[in-house]
Amino acid sequence: MNERYRITVIGKQTVDGEQDKIEVFTSGDMEITDGKAVITYPEYAENNPNSHTDTTVTLEGGVLSIDRKGEMSSHLLLEKGKRHECLYSTPMGQMFIGIFTDSLSSELDEHGGEIRASYQLDFNRSVISYNEFYISIKEINL
Repeated sequence: MNERYRITVIGKQTVDGEQDKIEVFTSGDMEITDGKAVITYPEYAENNPNSHTDTTVTLEGGVLSIDRKGEMSSHLLLEKGKRHECLYSTPMGQMFIGIFTDSLSSELDEHGGEIRASYQLDFNRSVISYNEFYISIKEINL
């Protein structure tokens, strides 16, 4: 994988009034072709720097997909105003979760940009969390 961009990912999750925040700082790549943006980057585990999850974020036609492959794999689809069922894999097994996207915006070009989304996760049609996703992509000047 080329690492031509600095990638910052900030995820916020609110469950039962309690908020948790995850920040990822890494290097990765981005390609924009015919209106489709594909961003790829590794996420390394804090407690085991030798273990990582490969993440691919694809934005096309107002649909954002986030694919994670590793110990905890997932395929999430976000589309403003729509609910999608997505597969989420954990060491304990797989489950389907619902995702309803409240907002989705992006500003991207070949030099970088950002994507923002807010969405609700549900299990058996009961909301389990409110989430925000922010990704910043900045070209590395070599």
